[in-house]
Amino acid sequence: MSAKERAQKRIAERMAAAGLKAPSDGGETLLQRQEREKRERDERLQKAEAEDAKREQERQRRLADEQISPPSTKTAAKKPPPPPSRKGRTDSMGQSEVKKVEEMEKAKEPESRERVIREQQQAQEAESKKIE
Repeated sequence: MSAKERAQKRIAERMAAAGLKAPSDGGETLLQRQEREKRERDERLQKAEAEDAKREQERQRRLADEQISPPSTKTAAKKPPPPPSRKGRTDSMGQSEVKKVEEMEKAKEPESRERVIREQQQAQEAESKKIE
């Protein structure tokens, strides 16, 4: 047994121990190798297509299950009231609008409404003077 054959034998034993396929004896011609590789590619492609089809069926089933469940009726209910305004804010526009609404609600009589309107106008003039 030559050194080359012994080396090939050791390589084959180590590959077999590692669970790898031992290389063929080189008896495989170029044409045979190409055919084998083509078959392997085809097998992988078929396997991948089968997995894709299975995934698509599962996705379609899940979509169908989701459509069957009735939509919740809570979304049609009226909206909750807005949160109360913060007392410590210095945002003059937000506070003044809130005050205007509150004053308008309080003012039921015509005289008090006129007074509220005059106060609002004065407040607006004061704000515009500040801005200028």
